Amino acid sequence: MISAVERRMEIVNVVNQDGKARVEDLAARFDVSSVTIRSDLSFLEKNGYVVRSHGAAIPNTGVIAELTVHEKRHQNIGTKSSIGYAAAQLIENGDTVILDSGTTTREIASNLKLLEQAVVMTNGLDVAMELASASGIEVLMSGGVLRKKALSFSGSQAEASLKNYRFDKVFLGVDGFDLRSGITTHNEQEASLNRLMCDISEQVIAVADSTKFGKRSCHMIREFGNIDILVTDSDIPEEYLQGLREMKVEVIIVDKDK
Repeated sequence: MISAVERRMEIVNVVNQDGKARVEDLAARFDVSSVTIRSDLSFLEKNGYVVRSHGAAIPNTGVIAELTVHEKRHQNIGTKSSIGYAAAQLIENGDTVILDSGTTTREIASNLKLLEQAVVMTNGLDVAMELASASGIEVLMSGGVLRKKALSFSGSQAEASLKNYRFDKVFLGVDGFDLRSGITTHNEQEASLNRLMCDISEQVIAVADSTKFGKRSCHMIREFGNIDILVTDSDIPEEYLQGLREMKVEVIIVDKDK
């Protein structure tokens, strides 16, 4: 049986080679308990070798830093506006939808003012404020703990408020969209809330500009391809476009910065 040091070195190799390794797979590979693997991953994350994701680990190289919502608003403004407009066309009168927090989902909200009747649940403070003047939209807030950096609510209270609802569509804003790591975000509690949003919605729609592709954050929301629709711009890498279409994901493409 190899030592803990050797096992941890091998775990790093596996994660770097495969791009992602699940706790249960590592436990089986090294014939140890899941508790032992989680302890190994905690040690490796603390020392900068890997980043722990939901029940797994991904390489530390290339993990993107989280920006404040104010910083994000100044990035790719035209592209986000086009994506928001296109995504808003997927919402019809009478729909019940969830708008995740984020600058792109806020652009969706800004295009819903003329709807005569809809219900929108959101965990985004600025998304709710954008909808405050929309007379035909009933706005529901998830509640929970406010992350001031992102102007988003999350936590156990937010999750509890959603569990008794069912929605037609959820629109997810994402921080990273990677072939191996999937759809990811920076905050663990937000990722957990996003997964619940997907579970209680009939249709999962991701909105992401092309700068998000090939990027990853710490916490996974969905596996790559485990969505119904992606709304993005024309700079989507060909390998992503082909991969999504092979998985029967509808991809709606808008012109970049139009």
